[in-house]
Amino acid sequence: MKIYLIRHGETAWNAGGRLQGHSDIPLDEKGIDLARKTGEALRDVPFAAAFSSPLKRAVQTAQLILGDRPVAVQTDDRLKEMGFGVLEGIRHHEAQYADFVRMLNDDTAHYQAPEGGESFLQVEERVYGFFQELIRTEELQGQCVLVASHGAAIRGLLNKLYDGGDLSRFWGNGVHKNCAVTIFDADKTGRIQLEAEGKVFY
Repeated sequence: MKIYLIRHGETAWNAGGRLQGHSDIPLDEKGIDLARKTGEALRDVPFAAAFSSPLKRAVQTAQLILGDRPVAVQTDDRLKEMGFGVLEGIRHHEAQYADFVRMLNDDTAHYQAPEGGESFLQVEERVYGFFQELIRTEELQGQCVLVASHGAAIRGLLNKLYDGGDLSRFWGNGVHKNCAVTIFDADKTGRIQLEAEGKVFY
């Protein structure tokens, strides 16, 4: 199975430096353009199935990547972005939230989720669980699959797969750019080989 995992296109909150989390923000004009360009670059990939976070920005991205392919986008809550609870919508530079942002970015091993938010471990485990289920899906063996998700969710999967779930290394090489594509080759034995990480086509 070839899995094309893509971060959603840009939104107004991305451009404004706001934490989005579970807030359902659609793509902005630039985000739509990036998704269309990425879809054009992937036009010859024979996607047999597509999965997405239920949040608009991810679903829109998956639909734009698919173009006119007769493939329905199936949503799964496990692909959602990390939830930031009551602090969703804040800007990264707002002084009153400096300690929260510092731990979120630089002290991931000791990060404490705000009210209504998620821990790094919760995000990692749910996204990893989705992928373990996906790669064992019999009818998709040997097929190409599109998965649209979010920055922290994608980092959680990569951290679990390649850093042993060490939360102090959660961000790894950083959050992928909007519409960046990570490609895996996987099979039902549980083998997941990374072929490309964070590749952009624009």
